[in-house]
Amino acid sequence: MRNYIRNLSVFNKTVLFSTLIVIIVGVGTASVSYYLQNVTTKQLLTQNALTTTKLWKEMLSPNEITQFVKAEDLPSSLARTRIEKQFERIYKASPEYLQGHLFTVEPYENHGFKIVVTANQKVRQQLTPSMIYYGEKEFYTHFMKAKTEKTEAVTDTYTDQFGTWITAFSPILNEKGEVIAMLVIDVDASVMTTYQQRLFSLLFIALVFLFTIIIFIQDWGLRVVMAPLKELVEGIKSVSHGNFQVKLQQKDASEIGQISQQFNVMTQRLQHLFQQVAATKEQLAVKQPSLESSGDLEKALDELEIIMERTKLQKELQRAEKMNAIGQLAASVAHEIRNPMTVVKGFLQLFQDNQKLTKAEIGYIHLMISEMDRAEVIINDYLSLARPGVKEVDIIDCILSVTSLVDLLSSYALLTSNIEIEIQTNQLAYVRGNKNEFNQVLLNIMKNGIEAMQDGGKLSVSINVKDNQVHIAIKDTGEGMTQQELERLGTAFYSLKEKGTGIGLMVSYQIVEEMRGKITVESEKGKGSTFIVSIPAYKT
Repeated sequence: MRNYIRNLSVFNKTVLFSTLIVIIVGVGTASVSYYLQNVTTKQLLTQNALTTTKLWKEMLSPNEITQFVKAEDLPSSLARTRIEKQFERIYKASPEYLQGHLFTVEPYENHGFKIVVTANQKVRQQLTPSMIYYGEKEFYTHFMKAKTEKTEAVTDTYTDQFGTWITAFSPILNEKGEVIAMLVIDVDASVMTTYQQRLFSLLFIALVFLFTIIIFIQDWGLRVVMAPLKELVEGIKSVSHGNFQVKLQQKDASEIGQISQQFNVMTQRLQHLFQQVAATKEQLAVKQPSLESSGDLEKALDELEIIMERTKLQKELQRAEKMNAIGQLAASVAHEIRNPMTVVKGFLQLFQDNQKLTKAEIGYIHLMISEMDRAEVIINDYLSLARPGVKEVDIIDCILSVTSLVDLLSSYALLTSNIEIEIQTNQLAYVRGNKNEFNQVLLNIMKNGIEAMQDGGKLSVSINVKDNQVHIAIKDTGEGMTQQELERLGTAFYSLKEKGTGIGLMVSYQIVEEMRGKITVESEKGKGSTFIVSIPAYKT
């Protein structure tokens, strides 16, 4: 049942639950109304019994009743005759559901009391000749209460051999204040049952009529409310089949109207996007069916993926061409510049041994030799781009390599800018590659991090293995980089250092890619940078 309800449409679910709510509220309201009407009717009948008792008592003479009771054994007594005629007149003038009796007050066995006067023929026929009435406990209790307290009393609803009743008692007193008889008025409570049945029928008819109207209005209202949602679902289906021309009607400014408006904006943007994709496809000469004619979003997305792959491939080719150009440039520079620089450096080294030179001249020669060494380092970086790809492959212990490099750089970091270096690792990590090139990558990144912290700071190096990848994170607390600077990082001739060329980091990117890894950078201006070198792990 739960699965059936879960699979219903939103419209049917709304109709179902709102109908259940209406039924529960309606039945609850009818039940409360029925109960209140029942209580009210019972109170009215009880009040009617008490009022009738007082009225009958006013019409009876206590003296005649006293004489009648004393002459009770004389059937032909005048007092009895007058009392019976009074009862008959009162009985005929009262509603059919009321009847009165006159009882003696002395009880008989088994809660019995003797009726001395009654206008009810059914009672006479069943109780003659003794005329002793054996009432229920409810009757007896209130009879004795009225007699003892010399006041009026009324019973709750009870049932005896004559029917269902509400009975009121009024004691009749003589001149001495003694109870000489008991006037009893019975209200036929079956009229209440009849009234309840009629009330129940009316309430049932009213509820059925009301439910019919409510369900009809609810169905109409929900269809009006759900119409935009149905239109939205149809629009989504059309878009999923590649139709971006669909437009929804915005009938109002409600939330549903706003959704329709945003849907139209979305389809317009998708249409524009795939028009651009179609134009790009033509430029790339992708031999696939036209996007506009296919009418299938899945095919369009497949085409978009092909275009993205083709674009990525073109970028890779462009990068390869660029690297090839740089390699050729490096080879040319090495051939044309390195030999003359070697000659110049050799003569400078000879000049510095000349004893006739002054200290200033020797300082100039040292400076020139230092700059020649720096130029040679730059040339070597260029040459690393043009080297052939055949290299010795080793199993590299990442922890050992990082520890050695930290030991090497710790003194340099402290002496340069009072920088502390810490290592965080708790597991073994191995990778495959050329050990010298791997150390070159880490050395370049760690040295760049140290140089980025000119006012001191902390360089953190952590190693962890996750998803068969070794992740070496090198974090500094330096100046950090903007998003634009991050995008240009690793390209040739771009460096944030005053005398940098960008070749060192570019070579590092190339080495890591050859090891089937990647370098990712996280940085925020003023908060430092984190370089993460990720390389496939080698399982020992």
